[in-house]
Amino acid sequence: MTKLPDNQGLLKLYQDGFSDVEIAKMYDVTYQAVNLRLVAMGIRRAPFRAQVASILESAWPIEETGRGAYVEKGRHRDLCSFLRLRLGDPGMTSRQHDAAQRFERALKKGDCVMDFRPGMGEPFPYVPRVESDGRMVIRWPEGRKLPDGELRAALYFSEET
Repeated sequence: MTKLPDNQGLLKLYQDGFSDVEIAKMYDVTYQAVNLRLVAMGIRRAPFRAQVASILESAWPIEETGRGAYVEKGRHRDLCSFLRLRLGDPGMTSRQHDAAQRFERALKKGDCVMDFRPGMGEPFPYVPRVESDGRMVIRWPEGRKLPDGELRAALYFSEET
């Protein structure tokens, strides 16, 4: 395996927006090796994942809804990829970009939104869009406060397509 660059070189790649996976491929190392070095340098890429978790917790609190039992479902992962893309996460893989775009296309094509209905065969069904959904990609639960700023903006379809 090829050795990673020194901390300054690795920091430059990080600042240029390369993901851990992309850096790992450049140097023929694992993405975990890249992540460990970045963490040792005090750099964490998790802010976007934390923002997504905050959005979803606002909609469907884990303690109240049991959403945590369903986070490995494909549609949940696709929603998370969509939200990360809308938030501008530079650490996303091409696979995650594809999942986000596929998710958005499916909702637009079916004129629907994603909902959360625990206990069903598909806990994240696509349901017909209603007027109160506006341009959001999920059915926001009645009585729940929407997040502010960019977190709220992430819940809406992109301007493209």
